[in-house]
Amino acid sequence: MPVTGPRRYVNLFRNIRNPFEYIFDKFHDRGRTLRFVTKPNSLRFDVPASLHQVFKEIFMADVYNIGTLTGVMPDDPLVIDIGANAGFFDILLLSKTKNAQIYAYEPLSSNIERMRSIASSNRRFDKSVTINPFAVTGTPCEMLRLYAQDTEDNQVVASSLKGFNTDNTKELWIPAVSFSEIMAGIPKAKVDLLKMDCEGSEYDIILNTPPDVVRRVERMLVEVHDIDSQFNVITFSQYLEELGYHVSYMPINGFCYALEACKK
Repeated sequence: MPVTGPRRYVNLFRNIRNPFEYIFDKFHDRGRTLRFVTKPNSLRFDVPASLHQVFKEIFMADVYNIGTLTGVMPDDPLVIDIGANAGFFDILLLSKTKNAQIYAYEPLSSNIERMRSIASSNRRFDKSVTINPFAVTGTPCEMLRLYAQDTEDNQVVASSLKGFNTDNTKELWIPAVSFSEIMAGIPKAKVDLLKMDCEGSEYDIILNTPPDVVRRVERMLVEVHDIDSQFNVITFSQYLEELGYHVSYMPINGFCYALEACKK
């Protein structure tokens, strides 16, 4: 479950070498670009004001429970990150696991450029993360329509679902790749971790991918959104259980859940 209250600062000091960069901003100079270094493995990255909340969710609230996660994965995990945003989850994982191989998929150009900037200044990130500028689908298509905020800043709520967020007033057509196509190109028989944060597309990706392909994934961490009576965390969990996964989830807010699924 995401950490709240003062315990978030324990995680800040556990994950970041220069935690006072955040504390100074919080109390003295709010809204500037923050510059952090991770630990124990050092990676440097910037956090603009538009991504402060994402930083807090991953490095402080610890929505992915990184300590437990790295404890149950192999030393050289193969990871697919769908909805990588600016790569903060990948940074955190690499700060704890040196030999991860990560295939990151992100459709928005501003977020892709930030990941590429991180790669250019961090050899470990550049070596370990393959950045793929695509939207991911379950049903194959060449281009996917996304609804996004009308801004050049980094953003986190772009969705293929019209009306998903009232701020998504800009329409974009993005090159797409299906999850089946991704898995067909994976050199190993299994994927150790699938992380998805794709604002409603989790349903298309999982439900419209052949079950035998989905079952190649050993563990999933998925941000699941309640859309309606058909597409919600309960029906999503039931489907994964039918595929042979043990599923648990915790609320992030009133309509979004942090779900973990592990092969039985």
